[in-house]
Amino acid sequence: MATIEKRERKGGTVYMVDIRIAGVPRQKKTFQRLTDAKIWAAKTETAIRNGEIKNVVRTAKRKALSDVIERYEREVLPNLAKTTQRAAQTYLGYWKRELGAHALSYITPELIDERMEKLATAPDGRAKPKEKDGKEISPAPKPKSRKTLKHYRDTLAVLFNHAHTWGWIGSNPLDGVNKITGIRDQRDRYLDDDERKALLEACRTSENHQLYPIVIFGLSTGARKSEILGLTLRDVDMARGLAVLRDTKNGETRSVPIVGHLHELLKEHIQWVNDSYNKKYPEAETRWLFPRRDLLAAIDIRAAWENALEESGVKDFRFHDLRHSTASYLAMQGAGLLEIADMLGHKTLQMVKRYAHLSGDHKRGLAEKLDANIF
Repeated sequence: MATIEKRERKGGTVYMVDIRIAGVPRQKKTFQRLTDAKIWAAKTETAIRNGEIKNVVRTAKRKALSDVIERYEREVLPNLAKTTQRAAQTYLGYWKRELGAHALSYITPELIDERMEKLATAPDGRAKPKEKDGKEISPAPKPKSRKTLKHYRDTLAVLFNHAHTWGWIGSNPLDGVNKITGIRDQRDRYLDDDERKALLEACRTSENHQLYPIVIFGLSTGARKSEILGLTLRDVDMARGLAVLRDTKNGETRSVPIVGHLHELLKEHIQWVNDSYNKKYPEAETRWLFPRRDLLAAIDIRAAWENALEESGVKDFRFHDLRHSTASYLAMQGAGLLEIADMLGHKTLQMVKRYAHLSGDHKRGLAEKLDANIF
């Protein structure tokens, strides 16, 4: 928990932030402005909880996945067969790179899903070049097999089982991840017309007045929840009708269009955000587009979202499925896979091929138009 102490010094007033969280090394910093002190405190607390401060996570009693892997390599791996050890090093290395710095208590099924999805669509580099007519030919990159993905998933399950045995965690996040492939079945879940109307109405009438513009943002742009909630006012250019997403899954900055209904909503919403900051923190450098009540960080919409789902009667639907809905609607309106991939921020077409069948009618129309013109 962060405390801020006001102190008078020869050079003037300063504010000392002191963050003490159980099992985590103490964090301290001094500021000349109270606003800066509050913002730093909020960001640092969030970073600690998310496992983003590596030097803190690794020395904390709240263990990181890297701590589990290192103990497993030290105490368990040497007792396994040599062939098993060699294979395990590959899987352990992947998890150490991807999630090693994360605190165990903040590794969720959704986070594991993302990493498994990334793994599933990455080329398998084990294929060896072949010779033809005396020339070496590199094989086309192939996705990893279901069997290989299962090995990665099972290795992570073993790590969490040991962490549980050692008393480091209370529950295994792998319980929420498909046990056969290591990834949840690829979802094509999107809202039909009735579901969309019901869910949007529930969001519009929610006690959380920010839920509706957030959901409209997701449905209009295909942006991920983390990308939307990571936006600040500096990232939004209403004159040009663009929002710049900086904290994206693939690490690359991309922009999304703000048009129509979303544009109208954000005009009013941004005015409210600015009024709120001007009253409480007029000098704040960081102004979240969707701030929480104290304005020091982005809002958490989990409870409001669950309430809206219950109110609307929409079943088996996650916020991330808004992204699938956007892609599906685009495909049904005739957008090509390249256009959908660009909108959603995918580097390859692999992740958007699932929507190809939805654009069949549009392709038929193009083919009929071509036939009429050339034959």
